[in-house]
Order: sequence, then structure tokens, then C-alpha cells
Amino acid sequence: MRRIAKMLVVILGAALLAVVGTTFNPRTAHGLVAALVQVSNSPAAPAITLDVSRLASQNVQLVCVGTSNCSQILPDGSSPTPTYIVPPGSSLVITTVQINTAGSGSAQMDQANSSGESTRATWTFAAGGSFQFQYPSGIVLSSGSDVSVNGVTPPFEEAILSGYLVNSQ
Repeated sequence: MRRIAKMLVVILGAALLAVVGTTFNPRTAHGLVAALVQVSNSPAAPAITLDVSRLASQNVQLVCVGTSNCSQILPDGSSPTPTYIVPPGSSLVITTVQINTAGSGSAQMDQANSSGESTRATWTFAAGGSFQFQYPSGIVLSSGSDVSVNGVTPPFEEAILSGYLVNSQ
């Protein structure tokens, strides 16, 4: 009888050890989930792990002077065309606007495309100076749009718009 009791204690101890061991060990399901969630990074479809706005190739800087449309400033300081148009398949996200004025007045940013023209932002200044506006979520301009910043009341001098391109959805 004692022998059976000792054997029963050993079997119950082993069973308890097995239950505790399976509770704290990783499950095979974790390995299965890890195998199912894999990112493929091929040259044809690269997985971008950097914020798009941080890619130098996607940055856009525009200068707007007077009443004309804005033109792009390239890294070498040149401006290839008098009017910047958002490329096909892309949207321009404007995150910073710097406006330089010689006195009090107001300025507005207009977007024009095949749908017509619309005012996207208006700024009013109590005195002359250089003013910078940050738009963390951005002002989005659709593909094919051009942008202009005009002085509604003088003396507006220039505006510099900074942002980045993203793929249109």
C-alpha cells in the first residue's frame, strides 16, 4: 500500500510539473503566427521602413513671388519651370509655409486643377516680417494641381512652401 501511495505521489508531482511547465513555456502557436507574418522586401516591391517625409527624393520646396504660380526650388538652387504641377500619381503634402511681408496685410494660398480653383489657406499679418506656419498633418494637394500664394492686400513679398510627395490612393 505504501508503495502505491509513493508511486501515486510521484505521478501527481510529475503531472503538476508538466502542467506548470506548459503554462510558462512558449506555445507553438507563437511560432506559427511569426511564420505567417513576414514582410517581403524585394527590389520590385520594397518595404519602406522610413517615414516617407524623411526621404530626400520626396521632399519638395516651392517659392511663390508676386501673383505668379509657385515654382520648385531644386537642391542646386535652380528652378526648372515657372509653374510647379504635382506629378501624376502623387499628392503634395505641404507641412511648412514661410511668408515674408514688408508690412501689414494678408495672403492666401490657392490650388488650381482640372476641377477649378479653390482657396486652401488665408493668413493675415499685423506688421511686416517673416512668418512661419507649421502644418503637422499637412495641406494635401492632389495630382495635377498647381499652387499660388497671392497678396490679397499688399505688401506681400514671397512665400516658401515645404513638403513632400506621397503616392495617390
